[in-house]
Amino acid sequence: MEKKQVINEGGINGSADGTIDYHSADFQGLQAMIKASAEKLDETEKLNNTLLSIRFQMETYVREGGNKIVLAGEFVEQFLMAIKVKKKDFAAYIEYDEPNLSALLKGRRKINSDLAIKLGQIFKVNPAIWLNIESKNELLKVVREQEEGYGKYSLEALLLKAG
Repeated sequence: MEKKQVINEGGINGSADGTIDYHSADFQGLQAMIKASAEKLDETEKLNNTLLSIRFQMETYVREGGNKIVLAGEFVEQFLMAIKVKKKDFAAYIEYDEPNLSALLKGRRKINSDLAIKLGQIFKVNPAIWLNIESKNELLKVVREQEEGYGKYSLEALLLKAG
């Protein structure tokens, strides 16, 4: 069986070793400890951990998300699945038309400031993160559609033209 390794540039606990061996006894022991600890959590603690995980995913996407577009609606949907609330009930609660919520979840509608504040209050996510997701996605979309057109702009080209 081939060893699965992941590069971890920060190293493991300051060891300066930039790889993780998923088959090592140390890793297997740590994994078992985490699993045993998770099994002791009550349902509220498990839910809180799930919601926290989604918030971390959002923050990571804004900060490091690469070139893959993840719709803000996908995060809303993850939250709704985690809390087991129907989309219809959620739309009514936030005073949002059900077709608009459906369009948001599918990426045909964007989160505005009002909705970002409501989502922030409910899911304990800074409203700016919701708006940053939308902005990041818009930038990625424009760059993909017009990538070649922006290549002509540079400081050097400007200075040559102005000089």
